[in-house]
Amino acid sequence: MKVLIDAVHPADVWTLGAVEDRLLADGAETLWLSRPGKDSVVELIEARGRPHVPAAQAGTSMPSLARELLQRDWRAWREVRRFKPDVILTRSPAGVHAGRLTRTPVLYDTDDGHVAGFLYYVAGPLANIIASPTATEKNYGKQHRRYQGYKELFYLHPSRFTPDPAIRTELGLADDEPFHVLRLTAFTSSHDVSEAGMSRDQIDRAIERLETTGRVVISSEDDLPPDLADRRIAAAPERFHHVLAAADLVVGDSQTVCSEAGVIGTPSLRFNTWAGRHPYQVELEERWGLTKAFLLEDEDAFFAELDRLLADLPAAQAIHDEGRRRMLDWCGDPVDDLTAWTYELAGRALPT
Repeated sequence: MKVLIDAVHPADVWTLGAVEDRLLADGAETLWLSRPGKDSVVELIEARGRPHVPAAQAGTSMPSLARELLQRDWRAWREVRRFKPDVILTRSPAGVHAGRLTRTPVLYDTDDGHVAGFLYYVAGPLANIIASPTATEKNYGKQHRRYQGYKELFYLHPSRFTPDPAIRTELGLADDEPFHVLRLTAFTSSHDVSEAGMSRDQIDRAIERLETTGRVVISSEDDLPPDLADRRIAAAPERFHHVLAAADLVVGDSQTVCSEAGVIGTPSLRFNTWAGRHPYQVELEERWGLTKAFLLEDEDAFFAELDRLLADLPAAQAIHDEGRRRMLDWCGDPVDDLTAWTYELAGRALPT
């Protein structure tokens, strides 16, 4: 079986990479369509040792994003005609469009769904299967399938991910030295263009508070200003989740990273205009207590919660551990589902 995998975000590489691992073990042939210029998409695929074809350079504004989508559509169509996959796995519109034009079955995975607006509506309705978490409230029709879990568990489930304590040495930390991760997003993705995250003043205030209990390291999609540059995490992109697992607290304006911290075992707070809008993240917060979100207009509440957590980090960790245990007891393994649906679309039975 031949599978084309379309990735436009680092989380796509982690999520669909977990499915690829199963397919490769069964003898499948895979090829990635990558996205140069988007955070660490290319680096993560290459760290996996997998072949990829670079598509259009990532856009950073509405005009350049529109141009990128057209170019990516063209390159995806061209690659499907050349590679001739049995099925396409994607979390972006280009893979769906190429599949529709070439009559190649497409599995489109989304945890944003209609919340992402334009991106969903130019992709989801055209896919053969739409996969999403059970937290998705909206029914996307007869092609909609739900898995009991979260995107982050594709790659951070304890059966697949074991934190490496050696990451502390890579970061220059002592064995028992507390530290916190501040994650900053560029907000240049198409679904982020009208959204916003932390201001420089808010970043400085957060660092000042976090430093009272530990070192602060920063993960940022953008270049950091000179006075913050020495705080940038030096670890390789494929080691980032080990950093999250070792941290005492994760704070920032990133949706994905704060959710990753939540399921990996580290308390997290996020502060942006997206708070409360993604059903799966609302579920992570309200059902399991694994992350907490604040809108930008709730600045006082955000900093009050940050102060509360920092005042007793062991207590916060204990509450988080209990919520994570309950969540893992409830969840299935979403990789099982997407692997089975991939074989279904390819018209083949799972290997026995």
